[in-house]
Amino acid sequence: MDLEFSNQTKMLRREIRRFVDDEFRPILNDLPDKIERYHDLDPENPELTDDVRPHPIKIPEEDRKRLRAKAKEVGFWAMGVPEQYGGGGLNLLERCVVLEELSKHRMGLYQPGIGVIELGPGLTVGEPSAYLNNANEDQIDRFFQPCIDGDKQSCFALTEPAAGSDPRGMETRAEKEGDEWVINGTKHYISWAGDADFLILFARTEPKNDGINEHGITTFLVPADSDGVSMRSIPVIRPEYPFEVTLKDVRVPDENVLGDIGQGLSIAKECLGESRVLYAANCLGPIDQSIRMGIDWANDRQVGGQPLADRQAIQWKIAKSAVDYQAAKYSVYHAAWKFDQGEDIRHEASVTKYQASETLWTVLDRMVQIHGGAGVDADLPLERWLREARVRRIGEGPTEIHLKTIARNLLKGYEDPDPIPLD
Repeated sequence: MDLEFSNQTKMLRREIRRFVDDEFRPILNDLPDKIERYHDLDPENPELTDDVRPHPIKIPEEDRKRLRAKAKEVGFWAMGVPEQYGGGGLNLLERCVVLEELSKHRMGLYQPGIGVIELGPGLTVGEPSAYLNNANEDQIDRFFQPCIDGDKQSCFALTEPAAGSDPRGMETRAEKEGDEWVINGTKHYISWAGDADFLILFARTEPKNDGINEHGITTFLVPADSDGVSMRSIPVIRPEYPFEVTLKDVRVPDENVLGDIGQGLSIAKECLGESRVLYAANCLGPIDQSIRMGIDWANDRQVGGQPLADRQAIQWKIAKSAVDYQAAKYSVYHAAWKFDQGEDIRHEASVTKYQASETLWTVLDRMVQIHGGAGVDADLPLERWLREARVRRIGEGPTEIHLKTIARNLLKGYEDPDPIPLD
């Protein structure tokens, strides 16, 4: 692996930094102050009685349109989509660079806030190749091209109340009736479902048997306004609320099956490899920014006539955080580089997702502690990032599942076929 970025990638990093500073931060600065105090997230808040609660923060539509146009102009729109479909055509390493820089602001971990730039509003998990590779021309025209153009949005509906980390236990059923499929079941914690025009939904098309039949699951493209589809938002610790999606006798035509019957989990796995690396890259910006904030605070804050920076306890928090950040950063870029070489990165995706999300949580906790009371004040972004970081240890696979995967691979003899050279 060449640890030196190409000139093109360096230029991309400079361009996205300029984009965030010149185009995005001014919009954020105009949003209302303290818009995410805990009363806004209180499940007993009367505002939460609506069937679908809107996100607490919305970038004004005129600003969203301008950002979309600018993002398309500079190549950040639908950045993983091949250029032939109107996307940016960036490889995974380049997308990681963009996401790291794009997350270096207050809303950096709030996906609906940056999704208009990051991926295009429809290809939400960031690895559109998995969809486009399995879609026929009609499905691309009806579903995915409008997403790429910014006219439609989708959501990834895999998780269920009784099938989270192991989707093989899925209970949502799709049964064939003539040239249609009738779907019944419930999906849980589905991000962006409330804004979606259609669901990329996974349902069982063969009996579950012993619960480990992973070849009996199929992927469907389900319009969100279909008869029998209902949703409710689920208040959680962060401002981006996921949704519970209920399907009751929902009818989907046979032409809405994505890929082959029974190959749904293969499509899901194809998606999750890339998305976990991108998820990890999105953690890097707040890690970097919070450390910088901790350093500035430690140098400026006086306690007992001395700056906090003179205290060994503070120095060690900063030093450990810098070491952890470097390890997470190189883990992300190593995994992305291997993917771009055409290698299987399922092991590296687990390593990277675990490393980055745990580092995000640990570093933010340290930096909040350094700031004391100011660390939990909504005037600073630390408490907001910390709430999101707690979710990040669960999203895209909980920490424990990735540790299990890593251990299983190593105990079965996994070796990196192309490690970073050390000489």
